[in-house]
Amino acid sequence: MLKNKKNNKVMKLAAITILFIIVQGCGENVDKSEKKDNAITALSLDDKVESHIHDNSTHTHTSKRILKPEDTQQLWIFPESKDKLGSGGLLQIYMDPESHPDASSGFSKYELGIGGALPEHKHNKTEEIAYFLSGTGIVISYENDERKETIVKEGYVWYTAPGEWHSFQNTGNEPLKLVFATVPNAKHGLLDFFKNVGVEPGTEPSNTLSAEEFAKLASDNDLILKPVKID
Repeated sequence: MLKNKKNNKVMKLAAITILFIIVQGCGENVDKSEKKDNAITALSLDDKVESHIHDNSTHTHTSKRILKPEDTQQLWIFPESKDKLGSGGLLQIYMDPESHPDASSGFSKYELGIGGALPEHKHNKTEEIAYFLSGTGIVISYENDERKETIVKEGYVWYTAPGEWHSFQNTGNEPLKLVFATVPNAKHGLLDFFKNVGVEPGTEPSNTLSAEEFAKLASDNDLILKPVKID
């Protein structure tokens, strides 16, 4: 009888020992699995970081990050003569597709002379964001096909979406100055149009284009002139 009790106790102890070993083994496997998963996750994150770093390193970074006034391309737009800007505009191009091909937008400064104005036009692909630095003028826009004139001055921001007819005029007694961004920074856009019609300061303006040729040049560079109504 005592022998049977002893045998039962030994068997119970053996069973508990085996169960403990099995549970411990499972815990180690789970631990190893978690460590493996963590290692895979870490590797995956490392790959992403390395990939991101690699992507950044493939950019040329040849474009200037800090631009001074002397870095700009300066043009006279519709000057009165080679010696006088008059009611024309002084354009300073800081960023365009040539200087900053990886940039999302172009960036320029424009000074419109006293009494100056741009013809009403629209851009099918380009949006513009302008900030007025000084001077006084009016912005021409359309709401429900109704022409609207809004007075603008220092501190005003002007946004124009693609497809919207617009223009602006200098109504003050000093140049109307603004900086503006063009999005996207694409070739054959507004800045390319200005490059084609503008001249370097002190250069004789060119008047060789006919009205039809001028309109085509504008259209080819996403600047569509508003048809003039004849009463």
